[in-house]
Amino acid sequence: AVVSLATNDYYAKGAFVALHSAGLHSGVDVDRLLLVPASSKISSDWLRRFERLNIKVVDVPDVLPSSVLQAAMEAERQRLQQQGILEILQPMPYGGAFAKVHAWDPALGYEKILLLDGDLLVKRRLRPLLRLEPVSAGKDLNDAFNYGVVVLKPDAVIHAGLVKLLMHASEDDLRRYNTRKSSEVGLCDQTLVAGFVAEKTSLHFFEEARTKDAGTPKLMSSEFNLVVSYRAKDRCEDPRERRQIDKARLVHFANHWLNFEALIENREAPGRVDSPRCYKAAFRYWHDIYHHGLQLSQLAETDPPVLPRYKAMEPQEDGMATPDDVKDMFLSFQDIKSNFSNSRGQDGSKDVEL
Repeated sequence: AVVSLATNDYYAKGAFVALHSAGLHSGVDVDRLLLVPASSKISSDWLRRFERLNIKVVDVPDVLPSSVLQAAMEAERQRLQQQGILEILQPMPYGGAFAKVHAWDPALGYEKILLLDGDLLVKRRLRPLLRLEPVSAGKDLNDAFNYGVVVLKPDAVIHAGLVKLLMHASEDDLRRYNTRKSSEVGLCDQTLVAGFVAEKTSLHFFEEARTKDAGTPKLMSSEFNLVVSYRAKDRCEDPRERRQIDKARLVHFANHWLNFEALIENREAPGRVDSPRCYKAAFRYWHDIYHHGLQLSQLAETDPPVLPRYKAMEPQEDGMATPDDVKDMFLSFQDIKSNFSNSRGQDGSKDVEL
């Protein structure tokens, strides 16, 4: 099965694209699941859209970070705020996606699971990825592995251990599983999950699998998890780099956020505040996949819409976003963020969304 998670209607749009694009490129009969934590605020309209695309909606318990872990993440946000870079590096608190660890629950009923973040786009066949041995993942700059794309085998012991770790993490646990230096930001569920799983089982890295199409990839540049947020302008002007992006099976818009609303409304929107060249074609494809899925979910017994195709772009077509474009994306997301900040959970506490 291919699994993703969402906590509200905004993040449902990202998971919708991740799971719909996975279905279009699975090449085999693969189930798709949307995990919905208990305190999520996804509307019935959005849940029906997933179900109409034959994506199973699975309710799962919340996994709330321990007081120690919560305090550590908040202290990091305060440091970023003092440096004036909080809204760029970490505009939303981490927390809502901690329930991703339920992908390890054997009660889901699957022998192998491909776990995807909601800021992912599948654009080529998934079969080579689905054939990999668990646990397979991409390397990460700071943690034991990148948690955005993971091939895993459900395991009751690992599942129970991860839930316990996140919900009851102590100072000792943070020292044990956090491999980041004190100057490296981004402490979150990935940090502890990756450290814990790396202790319990063997890891297979995407970057160590030389493939016919992609050759030997650089860090964060495998065809199974090509992370665009670490791609500098000079790399994007490298012809080999551009070919890697076009050949990637999964494009991961990680680190910073995607402005889903802007991409839905405008196929030419940069989508991110740091949008350099290299992946404008991927933004366009994200837009097309979203609207294709939306049309399918609204149709009765009529002809299906035309299947979207990824179209590579020539360098002269694909340029930097203008300062005004970047500003518009930033201010637009601030409006979206304010809606999150003003909403509260059933227990009266502010929602933690990412």
